[in-house]
Amino acid sequence: MQALLKVENLKKYFPAGKTNFFGKHQQVLKAVDGVSFTIHQGEIFGLVGESGCGKSTTGRCILRVNDPTSGSIVFDGKEVTQFGAKELQALRRDMQMVFQNPYSSLNPRMTIRQTMEEVLAVHQLAKGSDATTRIGELLELVGLPADAMDRHPHEFSGGQLQRIGIARALSVEPRFIFADEPVSALDVSVQAQILNLMAKLRDELGLTMLFVAHDLGVVEHISDRVGVMYLGQIVELADVEELYNNTCHPYTQALMAAIPVADPTRKKDEMILEGDIPSPIDPPTGCRFASRCQKCFARCTEEAPVLREVSPGHLVACHLFD
Repeated sequence: MQALLKVENLKKYFPAGKTNFFGKHQQVLKAVDGVSFTIHQGEIFGLVGESGCGKSTTGRCILRVNDPTSGSIVFDGKEVTQFGAKELQALRRDMQMVFQNPYSSLNPRMTIRQTMEEVLAVHQLAKGSDATTRIGELLELVGLPADAMDRHPHEFSGGQLQRIGIARALSVEPRFIFADEPVSALDVSVQAQILNLMAKLRDELGLTMLFVAHDLGVVEHISDRVGVMYLGQIVELADVEELYNNTCHPYTQALMAAIPVADPTRKKDEMILEGDIPSPIDPPTGCRFASRCQKCFARCTEEAPVLREVSPGHLVACHLFD
């Protein structure tokens, strides 16, 4: 498949701590620290990890919501990090975002019609009766009636609001969507509906997605390939079936062990992580997972592992597989 997005050695550091005499921060928080991956045309790439591991920041850097500190982001053959204001506005039509919290991502004072008319007007796509027709089609595409456009956000449930958020993202006919934990704020019964909707839209519209979540069960349901992040770095990356059937990294194994099983007769191997997560301001020099890893040995605390291919398409950053 053709690569639509290539991310190489992406870094995003935020100033932290006290400032010195010259007003500069003496420390930096390394939210994303050397992330690389490729997303192919029509693929859903899952990015999973604990809260604070840098997965959402990675997506926001790709969309240039946050400017990366360094690294390369190539979208459809163009280096996004070099784009100016005019080029970024054009990029917004190709790259859109579905936000985590549907309750706060929509203006409560505006009707759905007003919210989506604003998007269409900014990108000069439709106005007047054409905009009304387009909004009705988009709402029906995500499973809502066209007359819902004249209601306010407080008149909808969480699942309906997330459908509206998806419709808003689709209004500019994007090629790539960054879904930032789009089901984490929803009831479990509604999560499956939204996931099935996104998979259906991918198939019908040929969309490419970066799907961020902290739930490996959710990621398995929708993703083609999965990258596992820990403390700003990818520690394992593979096709979804390969990752779930042949889990290699100890951190990924711990995440797998935490997935609940709806069968009281089935026993699972418990793998409880101990110790504290290292600070992203002062990460350890060796493996960042070493302080919590049950398989840690001397080399892990001295040398940082690099992503290596342990089987075709399956990359792992762990000294156990060197």
